[in-house]
Amino acid sequence: MAASACAWDTVLSRRIPRKPLSSIDLTTLAAFHLTPPEESQLDRGILLFNAGAFWEAHEAWEAIWQNRPEDGRFFIQGLIQLAAAYHQLSRKIYRGVVIHLKQARDRLKLFPPQFLGIDVAPILRTIDASMAAIQARENLADVDWQAVKVARIERCQRQPC
Repeated sequence: MAASACAWDTVLSRRIPRKPLSSIDLTTLAAFHLTPPEESQLDRGILLFNAGAFWEAHEAWEAIWQNRPEDGRFFIQGLIQLAAAYHQLSRKIYRGVVIHLKQARDRLKLFPPQFLGIDVAPILRTIDASMAAIQARENLADVDWQAVKVARIERCQRQPC
């Protein structure tokens, strides 16, 4: 019993407290150094995402997000929210699509156009175009969901990014 309690305390002590986006100091948002395993997870998540395996991409990125204490982790959370939006789209849970796209946009727009080696600007343009198409309809039942574009995540071509 004591060993079990000790293990639980370790898990709780590693948990990073939640904080709202409004509490972020935007002047401190800088790319953080990813460890080689985290870099592999980021790349794996990108490959999965671009292949349409959104749930699996979400899982790959969550491993990074859960272990990052700095505010830059909101970038990873934005990618996770984006993957969740498209996962909801594939399941035809349209309210979830809208909620997750908004959350992804709210997080990703906090960061520079290139962050952690990812070209963020085209992702935001795709989200904005999708949201405009969705919001152009009076209700979610009238949206042409097959026309909603899925973002593609690209690594920056020029260094540093």
